[in-house]
Amino acid sequence: MGMLDGKVFAQLYSLISTNNATENVLPALEILSKIGYDGVELMGANTCGMSVEGFRKHLESLRLVPISSHNLTTEEHFEFAEGMGIHYGDIRAELPDSKMDTILRVCEKMNEDGRIHQKYGIHAVYHNHSQEFRKIEGQDDLYVYDVMIQNTDPSLVGFEFDVGWGAFSGAKPIDFIRKYPGRFPLIHVKEVLRSAISDEELEHFPADVLKMGLPIKPRNPKAATEGHLKYISYFTEEQARILYNRRKWNGRLGTGIIDWKELAEACIDQGTVGFINEREHYGYSPEDDEIVCARDDYEYLRSL
Repeated sequence: MGMLDGKVFAQLYSLISTNNATENVLPALEILSKIGYDGVELMGANTCGMSVEGFRKHLESLRLVPISSHNLTTEEHFEFAEGMGIHYGDIRAELPDSKMDTILRVCEKMNEDGRIHQKYGIHAVYHNHSQEFRKIEGQDDLYVYDVMIQNTDPSLVGFEFDVGWGAFSGAKPIDFIRKYPGRFPLIHVKEVLRSAISDEELEHFPADVLKMGLPIKPRNPKAATEGHLKYISYFTEEQARILYNRRKWNGRLGTGIIDWKELAEACIDQGTVGFINEREHYGYSPEDDEIVCARDDYEYLRSL
């Protein structure tokens, strides 16, 4: 029995590119079930044309637990999550700067979001990227992430720690895990081949991409129509190519700078219930294949 038995999940949206379209979601669920994943993190309230109860039973038939969902924003979304038995829902924050007053206001909003989730029996978890690992302005020993953890109510807000973005930002994820036990029910698993060499690399949407045009929803008319790039559908094909290639720092689990065994042990000791595999890039295999990555990552996690 591995230490992660019963804890290995897949972020459906990124691990097997679906763009949340029904014709892609259902086959992806079948694949993840066959690989052996314990469950999935969903995106929004897409039921693939089924009733909520029907979709829940479909996941049960695949032996996939819907542990969490991203992008729950409306009453309809929360009712979907409640009916699906989803335990966690992500929250995000605007971080225009790293001033203490700004971050404290963000924390107040995070607590408010946590109360909304709690009404539906869902525990809010904050999902980070890189901005959270800037230092608080004027305080070289304090990260934005520290302030967010210290100033949110543990009964309302947990943290879905994307350790990949944390490590890429130059931080040591295990230090936060050990410093704030009990705050990290979910971990986003993402291998990091190196740390960022510039602030520009840490931008989720790089400035040179945004200068070419803001994202267009639901789909940019000049979006790619084939391959991985078609799932970055808010941007043009050229913008999507830049975005995708900027994520080459994400590689095969076990080949980068994170000690996964040490990290997993620390996470379990403090109460992590789900390790959710996520991908930013699929380029290590000759086939550039999401399914190869999903299987290889799963097998690595099960070996811990």
